Amino acid sequence: MRRIVIIGAGQAGLVLALGLQKHGYDVTVVAEKTADEVRQGRLISNQCVFHPTLERERELGINFWDDEVQPVEEVAFNAAGTPDGTEPAIAWRQKFDHPAQSVDQRVKVSDWMTLFEAQGGEIRHHKVTPNDLDAYAAEFELVIVAAGRGPQFDALFPRNPEFSPYAEPQRAIGIAYIRTKHPMPPGLIFNLGPYGENFVLPVLSVQGKVHGIGFFGVPGGPMDVWHGVTDIDHHLEIATELLRTHFPWDKGILEEAEPAGPLELLHGGITPTVRNPVGRLPSGRLVLAMGDTAVTNDPVGGQGANMAARAARSYQEAILAQEDRYFDEKFMREAFGKYWEVAQHATAFNNALLAPPPEHVLATLDTAQRVPEVAHRFAHLFENPVGYTGWLTDPEVSMRYLQEATARV
Repeated sequence: MRRIVIIGAGQAGLVLALGLQKHGYDVTVVAEKTADEVRQGRLISNQCVFHPTLERERELGINFWDDEVQPVEEVAFNAAGTPDGTEPAIAWRQKFDHPAQSVDQRVKVSDWMTLFEAQGGEIRHHKVTPNDLDAYAAEFELVIVAAGRGPQFDALFPRNPEFSPYAEPQRAIGIAYIRTKHPMPPGLIFNLGPYGENFVLPVLSVQGKVHGIGFFGVPGGPMDVWHGVTDIDHHLEIATELLRTHFPWDKGILEEAEPAGPLELLHGGITPTVRNPVGRLPSGRLVLAMGDTAVTNDPVGGQGANMAARAARSYQEAILAQEDRYFDEKFMREAFGKYWEVAQHATAFNNALLAPPPEHVLATLDTAQRVPEVAHRFAHLFENPVGYTGWLTDPEVSMRYLQEATARV
């Protein structure tokens, strides 16, 4: 039985661990916190998981929340603003072909850790540093580092400048979970403005059914306001003013809201980075990066949890295909390469959302108001970003498509 260790217990690491466990592999997971510590802790992230990821969870028998979570049935897109600022200049709604879901990472991670152990998996609890990896590489046949983003493994997995155009965070992020009496649509609200973005969506959290509301502010701009904010009530005061000022058509959401709990807030900034996925340890042994440790995307495009699940699937398929052969550098690069076939499009899509939209993209968003086909195609980029490259990366292709789609109406 092949022995594999996964450093990190997030979406990527646990989905891979549970998948390999089903195939009889001896998998150990190393986690900083216990399942109870994760569930009782602060908000980790926000996420919207789309159909391909949900189907993978259902295949593995690890989606436990279909009967509890409110489905994310549509996206309501708005772009600021009319001359008086009270209404969006662009507004459209599009139903997803298959509902998405948002389940709090604390719920998922704690439930999956509990399941993994109940099925005989080993979880070791401590914070792993690069200095610890040689001991793991000596004990296990394959070491996969899925420890999330952060500088601790930067030297081991260096930044790939070709696919990493940003050297620092491009958004100041503030997220909170709330309960609101305001009438809400059955899905995701995405508001786009000159100083950043806002989203709202239903979430099944450790506090039950809530709504997540987030702001992504351009650094140095009027939505970059979270420095020093540690209290949920203070957070909601600031968020209410942001919504009222920049996206006033949705101001009622927070004017009729209360925090879901004292720990239901999150602040920070993320530098989008693609890294060399193979790290060489002082002993000469190799380790493989996965998830955010390999490819970190800004959350504005909603791709984090979805790409983590894709990485877990790609790596599992590569491990199964390797059978009893050595997990060498060729295996590692090919495993990452299979994942990168999809992840490169998600990365390009996310990075493009961080820049001011060019004219052909604004024309696409505007046309989506009148041409349902265009709205449908754009909305489903969140589910499958592969369609972004070649369509919205090429102005001529984009404008020709808009003419053809409009003619079909």
